[in-house]
Amino acid sequence: MKETEKDFVEYLTEIGQTDFANQVCNYRRNIIQIHLDKEIPNIPVGKSKYGGYPDLPPEIPYPTMSGYTEKRGKQKKRYEACAMQLVLQIHLADLAAYDTENLLPHTGMLYFFWSGEIAPIHIKNDFYENIADDPSHADFQKVIWYDGDVSRLKRTKPPLPYYSKYFTETFEEIPAHFSSNTDYENLGYVLDREAFDTLAELAPDYDIDNLSCTSDKLFGYPTGGNRSSLHSNTHLLLQYDYSEGCLWNLYWLIADADLKKKDFSKTSFAFDMD
Repeated sequence: MKETEKDFVEYLTEIGQTDFANQVCNYRRNIIQIHLDKEIPNIPVGKSKYGGYPDLPPEIPYPTMSGYTEKRGKQKKRYEACAMQLVLQIHLADLAAYDTENLLPHTGMLYFFWSGEIAPIHIKNDFYENIADDPSHADFQKVIWYDGDVSRLKRTKPPLPYYSKYFTETFEEIPAHFSSNTDYENLGYVLDREAFDTLAELAPDYDIDNLSCTSDKLFGYPTGGNRSSLHSNTHLLLQYDYSEGCLWNLYWLIADADLKKKDFSKTSFAFDMD
């Protein structure tokens, strides 16, 4: 949905179509949209940003992933332990005004880390076997909430090289800011044909099949050609437009119960790949 358009439910209410507004409201969620600022040198410590080195307190170690051996039949490949990339760090006070449902904490920092891997590195099935050196560090992504004094943060270099299977350099460092928006599930999937066609006639200026925000966002509905489906009682925590090769959007998902408890340790990962 274009940022300049009136929210679709608000538009339906304005033209007197309250029954449709109430129906469509079941497929609408508030989101926090993430915007990339212009590149600036020397981003201050503790600011919301993509990429670069994270700003961590002394008690939080830089996230790493175990080394492992990959077996495919008689073939073996070895990958050494590596540092995860910082995808995004959020100074939570920056988005407090836009978190209209108070879903996130509003103090401290929230970090999203990713190794570059999209599959478990400690797994055995009929096709292959991956054996992690340290199964307790076999996670390939991590979300961390630091609820402390941001003046204690220090820009922290990775203790290991990045994942040699994919990366040699850190992700580009770009400042980020936030705004409120609304997001919609694909109405062509969730409404019957008659209702969908009627809404299209009522709102000719809206592309009602594409009301979702397709850029980076917190919450809302996943978008993309092979997007992840949200299970019941689950929130999309972050959608990140990665767009490298055949890998497009990355998704971090969190159970409603864990989000309510502000427990980000069980956050799961999904992706959109051609």
